[in-house]
Amino acid sequence: MFIEYGELSTIMYELTKPVGSSMNGDVEYYYEQLVGTTGKILEAGVGTGRMMIPLLQKGLSIEGVDLSEQMLAQCRNNLEEAGLSAPLYQGDLTALRLENKYEAIIMPTGSFCLLPRSCVQAVLQSFFTHLEVGGRLIIDLELPSWFVAKEVETSEYPMDKESGILFTCTAQTMDWHEQKTSYIHRYELVRNGYVEKTELSNFVLYWYGIEEFTMLLKAAGFSSISYEVGYGKDPAASLLTFFAEK
Repeated sequence: MFIEYGELSTIMYELTKPVGSSMNGDVEYYYEQLVGTTGKILEAGVGTGRMMIPLLQKGLSIEGVDLSEQMLAQCRNNLEEAGLSAPLYQGDLTALRLENKYEAIIMPTGSFCLLPRSCVQAVLQSFFTHLEVGGRLIIDLELPSWFVAKEVETSEYPMDKESGILFTCTAQTMDWHEQKTSYIHRYELVRNGYVEKTELSNFVLYWYGIEEFTMLLKAAGFSSISYEVGYGKDPAASLLTFFAEK
């Protein structure tokens, strides 16, 4: 019934979050954490390359993996436009079988919270397996402090004079027991006043407590676990960045 990260959501992502755009300073923050890394870095959930490409331009060696082929296709286009190349892989994070080991694995911007809770331990174990000894894992998590049930938001994103994306986000429910929020995202491609294509997504976000996520990391084999709130700038932020080592 639903599609996740299809053609229209990829177009909107590219319009609203182009390559190099920084979300609350995340590109700069991750560069600060990774500067001096001489080995390979893997970005999980690389998307369109919004963060990957500026970090490549700063001299870091980064590869990307994503489940969405549409996102990866856009990432390939963006790499080509930037005059860059980097290995990209399409795959499920729970079952990665990549040849390389990495000095760092990153998953910024709360993308980890999109993963079904049932597969999180397998994902963390997969990350652990793909790290070099002494390698670092850096993951952003979001707490749903902004959620308002049944709230509806509509936005328009022009593509050119005749066409654009009409986006409607409808907040559904907050499940306190399962620690998840759910939304229906509706993307409509409008051209000359007519809807040509529609895409519906059931957008579910999971959240984790600090002690809970620390235990999940320990269970996957990680040590030296720490976290920082709001990229070290806003102690009241809903964003948590976790650090762990193999």
